[in-house]
Amino acid sequence: MAYTFEVFSHQYPVVVFFVQHLGYYRGLQAVTAGLMDHKAFWASTTNSHLKLATLAWCNIFGSRAEDLHWTKTPAGVIVLQAQQDFRHMVLAKTGFAKEQWDAYRKEMVELRGKYVAHRDLYEPFDRPLPRFDPALQVAYAYQEWVRELIRPVSLNQPTLSSLYEQCKAEASSIIDTKQKHQ
Repeated sequence: MAYTFEVFSHQYPVVVFFVQHLGYYRGLQAVTAGLMDHKAFWASTTNSHLKLATLAWCNIFGSRAEDLHWTKTPAGVIVLQAQQDFRHMVLAKTGFAKEQWDAYRKEMVELRGKYVAHRDLYEPFDRPLPRFDPALQVAYAYQEWVRELIRPVSLNQPTLSSLYEQCKAEASSIIDTKQKHQ
């Protein structure tokens, strides 16, 4: 299949970065609630991982204006079909209808634009954080889609789901180890 290597070679690591930081966020979040020492540090560290994950996800799946937006990966005569295939995969993985996907993507972009990357004083992001499970499913869909897109080249990367679980466990083990030494 045809794809734009230059875009893909920068894009895929950003998707990996998203998965890593979401895993770190969730791993830390699961164990920091019971900490007695350094609460502000751990809260800030934990939240920073979610903010980094949000930025990375929006680089790839947010606005089409982004240089690394997923729509810029396929090339040649397959562009429209490849984009349609990915959209179908996203809906299948998330369980969203098209309108729900559009609303979710918009909510993630607003989180990035009004809270993470910028602060909107007049229209702040003042609602609960979006659920990140759909964002993670979109990353998994991306990996499946891109594996097909770049054939016969092999991706030679672990699955994003195994990477996510590894990062989550790693982050929570840091706290567990620290707690045992106190």
